[in-house]
Amino acid sequence: MIGLLAGVTSYIFAGILSLLFSRYRYWFSLLGWLGASSGLAWSVILFRDSGPVISSLGSWGKLGIDIKIDETTLLFASLVVALNLFTLLYLRGRREGTFYALYNFLLTSVYSVAFAHDLFNLYVTIEFMSLVAILLIGYERKAYQIYAGAKYLLISSLAMSLYLIGLGLVYRVGGYLRIGELARSLEGNTGFSLTLGLGLMVAGLAVKGGIFLFSMWLPDAHSYSETVVSALLSGMAIKSGLIGIIRLSELVDWGQLLLVLGAVTGIMGALFALMSDRPKKVLAYSTISQVGYILLGIGTGTSAGILAASLHLLFHGLFKALLFLSVGAAGVGGKDISGAEDLSLPFTSKAGLLVGSLSIMAIPPFNKYFSKALLAEQVNQEWVWLVMLAMGLGTAMYTLKLNWALIVESRTEEFSKNDPSVGAFTVAVALSGFVAWVMLGTTNTVHLFALNHLAVYISIPLVGGLVLLGFGKRFSELSPPSFPFKLDNAMISLFFGFVLIEIILLIV
Repeated sequence: MIGLLAGVTSYIFAGILSLLFSRYRYWFSLLGWLGASSGLAWSVILFRDSGPVISSLGSWGKLGIDIKIDETTLLFASLVVALNLFTLLYLRGRREGTFYALYNFLLTSVYSVAFAHDLFNLYVTIEFMSLVAILLIGYERKAYQIYAGAKYLLISSLAMSLYLIGLGLVYRVGGYLRIGELARSLEGNTGFSLTLGLGLMVAGLAVKGGIFLFSMWLPDAHSYSETVVSALLSGMAIKSGLIGIIRLSELVDWGQLLLVLGAVTGIMGALFALMSDRPKKVLAYSTISQVGYILLGIGTGTSAGILAASLHLLFHGLFKALLFLSVGAAGVGGKDISGAEDLSLPFTSKAGLLVGSLSIMAIPPFNKYFSKALLAEQVNQEWVWLVMLAMGLGTAMYTLKLNWALIVESRTEEFSKNDPSVGAFTVAVALSGFVAWVMLGTTNTVHLFALNHLAVYISIPLVGGLVLLGFGKRFSELSPPSFPFKLDNAMISLFFGFVLIEIILLIV
């Protein structure tokens, strides 16, 4: 409880003080980060001494607010604190006090999601996060940013309305909002009201989590936003919906549903990223693809699978934020990479792109290798393993395409004002694989360096490079279809996605 309150209180006061005394906005934000870091440290000590902990706030009986400290909580809270530090260093006081207020309020909500363990608290924190995110997307008041924010507002509002209706149905059946007590109450219940309620809740969280068929707001919001906002949205904000899905997975076994959604999300996101020619668009579609791995991890239904999903949630947040900051610092996020010879990037941006790309391709010993290898060991269905190979191949192809343009073909600048922050973040991401060592232990971590894992994850980028060499020109002629991402079509996509969820839930 102290860990949650320390972080939330620090971020709230940092936001308010940044608004009232904007001259010291950077220092207030740094104090907010220190408060959240101390809260995280307290939670780590408590978890190390007592294991997973569930506490209740207030004395409201069945309506009480539960918070939970477990591996997922600690990894997600660590992601929030890490991104807070490096984006703060990147900003260095260059924005107004209003921006810093919204920035800290976004951190408040996402930090709270990490600890939430009851249905209504999840709703409140995720909805607050969405409202702040909308304001940050359109903060610069450019027309395309306002459109992206408005689209997110409409789709997000509908999504959380679905979640709230589903919450009412589940509460009516189970009689509790606390997830632990609700799980015991719902044990053995397979009624239609429960299935409908859970389907509505998953559909709402799927919009927040960037799952394909529900993520039609994501490419515009992530690619049109200011660089730091893009990094925060892709790195941690969409993880709020995935945290909700991890928590809901305690209520019912819906492994097949999440495996199907993970496979579709991973493959389609990679295809759209491969067809894109602007760095921030590639990274936005890549975010959708990487969400697929997290869903596959949750879908395994094992504790190790959930840990793999939580590790990937952390690692993706780190390397994707680094990639966004690297292209943003170079000012090439919206440029067409087909004319890369006319672009120039600072050395630190190229180094950040290289480390982020080695991570996203799961090259050992970079961070994603550990979460992906751990996930592969939990997969017990051959088709899921083949899907992971296809996702890895797609990831390698769009990453190599982006790197060839931005690292090899572009010119190199000697110095940039963002060099220190991007350079420090690059080193941190390069070393972040040690987190897996801490979470898994020495024996399990060494086991992941088995020859079969090493052979697969080194060969996938090689095969991807060969395919790109042979068919690169054909891929460059393709472009992502625009119709799924228009506002009216997005509503239709959301409806069909919900129908798909209900059909799978009723079948299994």
